[in-house]
Amino acid sequence: MIIIKSEYDVQQIKKAAEIWKKVRTALIKNCRVGVSLNDLDGMARDIIAKNDATCSFYQYNGFSKHICISINDQIIHGIPNDYQIKENDLITFDVGVTYNNHVCDAAFTINMNPDNQDNENISKATYEALMNAIKIAKAGNYIGDISNEIERTANQYGYEVIRDYGGHGCGNKIHEAPLILNYGKQHTGTKLVNNMTLCIEPMLFTKNNKYYIDKKNNWTVIASNHKQTCHWEHMILIKDDTPEILTL
Repeated sequence: MIIIKSEYDVQQIKKAAEIWKKVRTALIKNCRVGVSLNDLDGMARDIIAKNDATCSFYQYNGFSKHICISINDQIIHGIPNDYQIKENDLITFDVGVTYNNHVCDAAFTINMNPDNQDNENISKATYEALMNAIKIAKAGNYIGDISNEIERTANQYGYEVIRDYGGHGCGNKIHEAPLILNYGKQHTGTKLVNNMTLCIEPMLFTKNNKYYIDKKNNWTVIASNHKQTCHWEHMILIKDDTPEILTL
């Protein structure tokens, strides 16, 4: 069921988003070569707790850590461990914050070496796909319009989108309807109305979109060709003309 948010819901989601932004600031500041993913996971956990909130992903369907950190060929659902960041890593942080029973969920990517053109290109293309999709995510348009724009932008730059995962409604629960795939037909699917809150999240592969799930943890989605992947995500509030990006 799609949940149209009340004004109270929107206010609480925005408070969760403000905490999410604090976590993002700290992760960007402390994401350095030699730092372990476990250290960054613990930092996110502590910031969220100090702001009277909880980590939305912790123990969600058995997820063992507090945020997702996906490196290079890991496109989503990376589980933090003792791995230490390296100079040429492309790192996606996916963070969920629950405040007063309301949720903010979004992801951002850091390129540890801006001179690494492969990393820079796929990150820019993924972010452009995200922002292009957000531009048309306004009341009266359709979920298919968002999905179509993500794939169109990805293909324009020579990348492939993931087929089996996507964005989603969010706010009162971590995952709500509707599902927002990275591909689709224009003018199809759910019609957007005011006060929907959606997570739009392009996930791009290099060369092809084949993947497997890491058997060691049954979570992490990894590109079969082990080439670079990327994931960006914003949470938005649907309005008549211009959607409000809650995690900008």
